[in-house]
Amino acid sequence: MTAAPHRPLALAWLDLARAGNFPSVASNVMAAFVLSAAAPLHGGQLAAALAAGALAYAGGATLNDVADAGFDAVKRRERAIPRGTIARATAGFVGATQLLAGAAVLVACGASPLGAAALVLLVVVYDWLHKRWAGSVGLIAGCRAALALTVATLPGHSLTPAVLWWVAALWLYIVVLSVLARREYAPGAPAAKLAGAVRWLLACIPLVDAAALLVLGTWPWALVCAAMIPLGRAAQRLLAAD
Repeated sequence: MTAAPHRPLALAWLDLARAGNFPSVASNVMAAFVLSAAAPLHGGQLAAALAAGALAYAGGATLNDVADAGFDAVKRRERAIPRGTIARATAGFVGATQLLAGAAVLVACGASPLGAAALVLLVVVYDWLHKRWAGSVGLIAGCRAALALTVATLPGHSLTPAVLWWVAALWLYIVVLSVLARREYAPGAPAAKLAGAVRWLLACIPLVDAAALLVLGTWPWALVCAAMIPLGRAAQRLLAAD
């Protein structure tokens, strides 16, 4: 979604964070939390994981715009950094703080420090490489996978075969989505149609989560994840998602 000119500062920060995708990130975290549960679910632990996921995603998305400032100055001049609403250095500081805070919250809750470090590393490497290397579609999918796998290392959770199969499906879905998104800027490509398709696919990421939860018979959680689809579409109408 393209941000409108003269966005209020708070909305500009949410656009940088790609807050239109927060519902799908929440769905991924919930699916990882439920699929990996080896003990009764702990509401406080889930709330912390949801906050950590949103922080990590916001940080990665903000740093993405920091890395893409030169490209956006030509192709996406409506974005906050090329428009001058938010300084690039400020966005870099805030994005790094958000990403590290998300990882720190997970570790503080007992998740694997190695998993959290891998999440941070994948995000930074993707943001640095994605305009230079077509294979970076695997990296962006790996960022969501790393978040899910790190959530699954929280106390009372384990990396079950169900978690691994679901993460593999999630990774593949996002790779396909990302390949389509890269075509948006190809010469002669139907940019508007591709952008619309990408936004739909982004909003429908929770379908992968809901399907995995249904297979395991946890249909109430599957319904919660499925509800993130219309919520995500609503968020996309207000805030940036791509």
